[in-house]
Amino acid sequence: METEMGAGVPGVYRERAERRRQKHGTGETRGDGWQRTEEDEHLLRLATRYSTLTLHQAAYACWDGRIEAARRRVRLMTEAGLLHRAADVRWARTVLWPTERGARVAGTGLSAPRPPGERILHRLAVADVGITLEAAGHAVLSEREVHAAEAAPGRAAELLAALWAPRVPGGARRGETLAVPVGTRAVHWPDLVTVPPAGQHPIAVEVELTPKGTAALRTILRAYLHAQRHVLYLGTGPVVRQLQGAPGSDGRWLDGVAQDVGLLPAGGSDPGSGGHFRVRPFTAVDPAVARRVALQAARRRGG
Repeated sequence: METEMGAGVPGVYRERAERRRQKHGTGETRGDGWQRTEEDEHLLRLATRYSTLTLHQAAYACWDGRIEAARRRVRLMTEAGLLHRAADVRWARTVLWPTERGARVAGTGLSAPRPPGERILHRLAVADVGITLEAAGHAVLSEREVHAAEAAPGRAAELLAALWAPRVPGGARRGETLAVPVGTRAVHWPDLVTVPPAGQHPIAVEVELTPKGTAALRTILRAYLHAQRHVLYLGTGPVVRQLQGAPGSDGRWLDGVAQDVGLLPAGGSDPGSGGHFRVRPFTAVDPAVARRVALQAARRRGG
């Protein structure tokens, strides 16, 4: 279980933040003593959309991987009361999330997220996938954006239509455009929804670091199958095996849950033939996230 992190900035940063708020403002004008750059505002939007980022992820997404540049700008925004910064979880090093003020400045229409807690590893893993997809030219909606879009009638379809996604359903109920209905009342929310370059079908992205219960996983996969959604699962080794199976002791392929429900052909792994359902190993641009995910997977195998 990860360490719960508080919502406030450590004492010295809190004092500096208060002084900067009183004297220098939020970097909107030169009179503030500093001026926000496009990279600063991009970081605020990413942190608000994905809830939490590591300093390494911020550097990768906004400053071409330059950690010291990211550190300097994050310090200014923290002192101006736009970002929270903490190092309570040792393996993650420095993590960032927006204040209410920072979320307003970001202009995404989303409120500030809750401080990261026990699920920080999953939150950072999803953010890592999202910023990597965006760097590759994909349009990405975070889970927070999916919830917000599905809450407004017709908004989800409008978003997809603007991204040139084909065959966008009209008049769908909540959870039928970006999320997926599970039964008559429940809805399953994907971690991300992405539209590749050139306006292809929207893809639900699931980031799974540990295997789910088989019954729960089967229910979700059947919902995706029934809705005919394009789905990409990114998982650790145990998750990949649960989904698509693995060779048995006699060399014959033992099918996984995806074959059981009909999302993959029986008798082998994901053939990579461009079908609706794809399975790929999880990778991360932040080495700390990659190491932690690998350690958790190793513990799972060892257990």
